[in-house]
Amino acid sequence: MRKKAFLLLCSLMLALTAAGCGSKSTEGSKGSEPGSTGETSGDKKETVEVTMAYWANASEQKNFEYMVNGLEKEYPNVKVKMQMYPTSDEFWKAIPSAIAAGVGPDIIAMSDEGNYEYIKKGVLAPLDDLITQVGFEKDRITGSLYKGWTDDNKLYGIPYDSSTSMLAINKAMFEKSGITKTPETMDEVVELAKAMTTKDVKGIIGSIDPFHITQYVHAFGGDWGYGKTINSKENIAGVQFFVDLFLKHKVAIAPIEVGAPWDGEVFSQEKGAMSTAGPWYVGHLKEANPNMKMIALPMPKGTVAAQSAYSHGLSVLAGSKHKEEAMQVIKYALRDDAQLNAIEAVGYSPAVSSLLPKYLEKNPELKPVFDNMEKVGMPFAYPEQTKAFHADLLKGVEEIIFKQDGLTVEKLLNDLQSKYGQN
Repeated sequence: MRKKAFLLLCSLMLALTAAGCGSKSTEGSKGSEPGSTGETSGDKKETVEVTMAYWANASEQKNFEYMVNGLEKEYPNVKVKMQMYPTSDEFWKAIPSAIAAGVGPDIIAMSDEGNYEYIKKGVLAPLDDLITQVGFEKDRITGSLYKGWTDDNKLYGIPYDSSTSMLAINKAMFEKSGITKTPETMDEVVELAKAMTTKDVKGIIGSIDPFHITQYVHAFGGDWGYGKTINSKENIAGVQFFVDLFLKHKVAIAPIEVGAPWDGEVFSQEKGAMSTAGPWYVGHLKEANPNMKMIALPMPKGTVAAQSAYSHGLSVLAGSKHKEEAMQVIKYALRDDAQLNAIEAVGYSPAVSSLLPKYLEKNPELKPVFDNMEKVGMPFAYPEQTKAFHADLLKGVEEIIFKQDGLTVEKLLNDLQSKYGQN
């Protein structure tokens, strides 16, 4: 699924500096300085080529092409070179080397789940001044999505889609549970999970994955804090609740226990009655189990109301020689027409808040979920060494659940704070 793409980010990116990146002007023009509009001394604008790199499947590729179609009418001096990779793995193998060689793209598309390490390494350019220069209407975008692209009050990406977390429940199993009220709190989640657990089905899927663990952290008022609050009491409470679903309440099943690659497959195969999830479950069930009915709920409260708000976004690389033109491309790519095409052609939920009702017309069951995202949406805020942090977090949680050799949640998070924390 799209949310998992960031796990494939190549660690080579960490070694990169922003120097030397950017495309060249065409038609014999001279190279311009970073941020230049490419104007000549005679006030005639040069034709500037801006490269946009991304990974996409067939439908996503068509949408990316739609995003820039007709750009020359709005910006006659700007041409876009589309650099598509079929998988995120191939993207992250090629792009770091290209940047290091000084031939990297001007714009990259990526998820905000793993972007913090690239922001801190100076790979991405701050966009605030560029937004003003090109007149991009920042307020068109759902505000909570910007949190995942902001560091030190500077913005490093413009979301082009939106996504969030939710609780997915097998409707038929819920109706057989004897419980008539859907859960609004984590305590009620436990009671429902117990009621839906049978000999062949566990009440909840406990996917040992950063996305899923973070849902419980958020529900108990926690936040990874980009490494500042890894071992906070709220985080300890959230991870402990997740662990207790397995060890104390015995209502959870992990995908690895049944040989499934991810939680959605366990859900669609009806081996788990509910799961922390996201809007992608709608499309997955249409393909994997079209007869199955799902209840989609906002994330229940632990101690607070919270759920993830995240996105894929377009960022300008710090080494681009054509930052203003790149921002013009991003502005054009985020026009309403392109956002509506993403809803129709790809099934994306849009980043432009005024267009979200169009998406919800097609997916009305998700309206409470997105309403809650706009009110209480939170970024993932993983530490700078995101990939390594994920690996150690998951290894530790698996050890606590499956080995039970004395490691505690508090000790695990204290160790992670020492290893990956910041002041």
